[in-house]
Amino acid sequence: MRLYQTLILIFIVALFGFLSGVALMEAREAQRRPRIAESVDARRFRLYDQAGNLRAELGMPFGEPALFLYDAKGKPRAWILLDREGNARMMFVDANDQPQWSAPPTPAPQAQP
Repeated sequence: MRLYQTLILIFIVALFGFLSGVALMEAREAQRRPRIAESVDARRFRLYDQAGNLRAELGMPFGEPALFLYDAKGKPRAWILLDREGNARMMFVDANDQPQWSAPPTPAPQAQP
């Protein structure tokens, strides 16, 4: 009877060890898999470079969606947005904040006589 109890105890310990090993391998495998969310909900997203500078922002600053792209100095250089009427707008500016291109085109300033 004693041999029978010893064999059962060895079997239980071996089974527990095997199941623990399987669980540990599964946990390690889960850590290796990339974690990609199916969806993300937020009011604003900000993207920073390695130096900590803001480089892009997606949000609703005027009550409508807008995407801003910033240069390395943090100045907005390009944006895509919807205006209050729901019309799409896009603009690119140079380092001196002078428009380089926009859609729809913005009228050129009229010279005052």
